[in-house]
Amino acid sequence: MDLEPEIFLHLLMQKALAAVKPKELVLAYLDDLQARTYTVVGCGKAAAQMALGVEQVLGAKASGLVVVPYGYEAPCRHIQVIAAAHPVPDQNAITATNQICQLVKTTTNPVLALISGGGSSVLCAPAPFITLAQKQAIITELLAKGTPIAKLNLVRGALSQVKSGGLGRMSARQPTKVLVLSDVPTNAPNLVASGPFSPSCPDGQACLDVLEQASIKISAKIRNGILSLEQANKTGPPATNTQLIGAGFTALQAAENWAKAKGLQVHNLGDGLEASAKQLAQIHLQYIQQNKAKTPFLLLSGGEANVEVTGKGQGGPNRHFLLHLANLLPDGLQMAALAIDTDGRDGPDGEAGAWFTSQMLQGRTDINQWLNQCDSGNFFKALDSSIHTGPTGTNVNDFRAILVW
Repeated sequence: MDLEPEIFLHLLMQKALAAVKPKELVLAYLDDLQARTYTVVGCGKAAAQMALGVEQVLGAKASGLVVVPYGYEAPCRHIQVIAAAHPVPDQNAITATNQICQLVKTTTNPVLALISGGGSSVLCAPAPFITLAQKQAIITELLAKGTPIAKLNLVRGALSQVKSGGLGRMSARQPTKVLVLSDVPTNAPNLVASGPFSPSCPDGQACLDVLEQASIKISAKIRNGILSLEQANKTGPPATNTQLIGAGFTALQAAENWAKAKGLQVHNLGDGLEASAKQLAQIHLQYIQQNKAKTPFLLLSGGEANVEVTGKGQGGPNRHFLLHLANLLPDGLQMAALAIDTDGRDGPDGEAGAWFTSQMLQGRTDINQWLNQCDSGNFFKALDSSIHTGPTGTNVNDFRAILVW
């Protein structure tokens, strides 16, 4: 390999992101739709880019509405795009969701649903037993406690009229095709965006278990409402034609292929890793130690890092992972590491992630202090190694690359 580690990792990141452009991914799944007119609905960070791909194939035969987080809009001509807040929903999310519900209830056309990560927040219709403010407070607290995405979406589904199959039950009169870009570690299409077209129902008791584990107190009205869900939703939505168009493994495979073409040995751990940022750092470092006799090599992984916020710093799960990795780094190990959230937002400060080399950390004895403040963002800004992409228009969760030599 004839590239500097920093340049290599940034080029690798670009190859990974290019492989999960939603507009291109969706095209392969539209060939059978060209003879019909479709009502298009969708949600999430990739929904507008997916809609662009649909318009490229169907043109004016596709109309409808998708809702995306602020910053993830796209210039669609026939499909309306509404932006709303993420990760905690706002009134725009409710307004857009109400319009989507009306569309699927009244259309005489088959429905084409475009679902991607981030949809759990922007597709929002609180259940009758909870207000928007109450739902916002619960979700905010779960996020601060580092709740894994599967458990977070389980609660979101129980507190919603449209998640966990709710939107599917509304569109039962028309054939529905669902295209999913996954950001969940299992890549189960029905878990993405809390499964608005999932052939399942909310699990009330499981929701209460998550809230109890997080020590979140709720009123008797909300508790009784959650417990009544299974009785109210005994019949799931009709079967839909659901297809997975891409996921974290798509990005990882593209990165692996490019690195191998450069002559590197590649170890790809897959996109199913989900743990705390510290645990993930330990897992990666253990793997490196076990294989360090075979250097140089590239270690790739995806999935989701979780962080329980304990300080007042800035940053996000990917940079917290890198900071733990830096803190655990043994003397003499030569490596460079990069980690980003593929949506372009690792935490609330607008950065996508960061990178570092072992040489950049020589003599550092203060990393624990930054970890205790959850201030990975400012740590890497001080190193001048933050990565800023802006909203990417896609979302397949985390991308991690570690070059060892």
